[in-house]
Amino acid sequence: MAAMSMSAQASQPIAFESTGNAAANRSADFLELLHQAEAGDARAQYNLAGAYTAGRDVPKNDPEAVRWYLAAAENGLADAQNRMGWLYKYGLGVHQDYGEAVRWFRSAAEQKLPAAQNNLAYMYQYGEGVQLDYTRAADLYGQAAAQGLAAARNGLGVAYLNGYGVPKNATAAFNLFFLAAEQGFAAAQHNLGVAYFEGKGVARNYPEALKWFSKAANQGTIEAYHALGHMYEFGNGVNRDPEKAAELYRKAAVHGVVNAQLELAHLYQAGKGFQHDYFEAAKWYRRAAEQGNPVGENAIGVMYYRGEGVPRDYRQAAEWFLRAANQNCVLAQLNLGVLYQRGLGVPLDYAEAYKWFMLAAKEGEADSKRVLKELAQIMTKTQLRDGQSRVSDWISQNSNPTLAGQKADAEELNSDISARVP
Repeated sequence: MAAMSMSAQASQPIAFESTGNAAANRSADFLELLHQAEAGDARAQYNLAGAYTAGRDVPKNDPEAVRWYLAAAENGLADAQNRMGWLYKYGLGVHQDYGEAVRWFRSAAEQKLPAAQNNLAYMYQYGEGVQLDYTRAADLYGQAAAQGLAAARNGLGVAYLNGYGVPKNATAAFNLFFLAAEQGFAAAQHNLGVAYFEGKGVARNYPEALKWFSKAANQGTIEAYHALGHMYEFGNGVNRDPEKAAELYRKAAVHGVVNAQLELAHLYQAGKGFQHDYFEAAKWYRRAAEQGNPVGENAIGVMYYRGEGVPRDYRQAAEWFLRAANQNCVLAQLNLGVLYQRGLGVPLDYAEAYKWFMLAAKEGEADSKRVLKELAQIMTKTQLRDGQSRVSDWISQNSNPTLAGQKADAEELNSDISARVP
């Protein structure tokens, strides 16, 4: 299942367009608003900026919109301060500046504006313009959630689910997702679907998962299409329908959802429910690989090794295996070892083969242990020492928590994907 979506944004990005002479289009209401704004009325300044942003009674005008948002913000209007933070965060009409975004979000948050509390929480959660601080983020999400803001309820739910700044509490996460989902917040609807699907904080319930994933998908949440595809592929609460699964996976895959790309490729490769299509399988494995996903890198390497959907090319296979192997994908380490042992696409090199077999064996890969034992019997003492030295060097250069996480993710996905070379 794809990682849960999170959303801390309180409004949509603003699309700026060039403008011409506005005077001919100014209504009496607009002129009155302009008069109030020029007299220093902060709310009028904010509404005037909104008119320039949306092109109400006047053509859209980026600089004028920013000028009046800034005037209202400097006059202490919390909504305008929040909007200035948003503009600086995304570089809309101003140079992108996370520090300025934080300054304006904080000013509005100090006035208890829930949208600003939520946005400032997001900045702390991801360390944008401030030092990363999960505890501060959770506190701010909590303040906004207490005022009923759906996005903050979802953000706080994610914090409880993962233990970010608060103790892990799947039940609390579920309750928050439910409240936000009932408010129509799409990311929370998706997260609620995941909770029901995986039985986190609530009893597993596939019909409820299907309901909430469908609601999120209907609002355009791309990850929800992947989740629905998974349910139709494996018949979770619905009749198995590989063609429907492929249709749903594709909707997520074209938007870059890596797990959807991998599962769509696997459907085509395995011919589950319809004819094999190695060309389509290779295409989608490559899309995932090009995003740096080790499972995709290993899988497209296998396709090149076998000549399935692509011309057989051992050199290309070796390049993709190496990328995945360096991310601690044990099957890619095994596959790369095979190529070095046989001199396919790379020079024949027993010491290098030993290195990759040993690294995979250290992670418990059974086939690696067998081939490692066979290889050691034909290696010289010098080659063995060289191989052992290479193993130590690789471990000292590549052992870190990120690689450990990548290995765990790769093992989960590789369990369903044909990932070994013969």
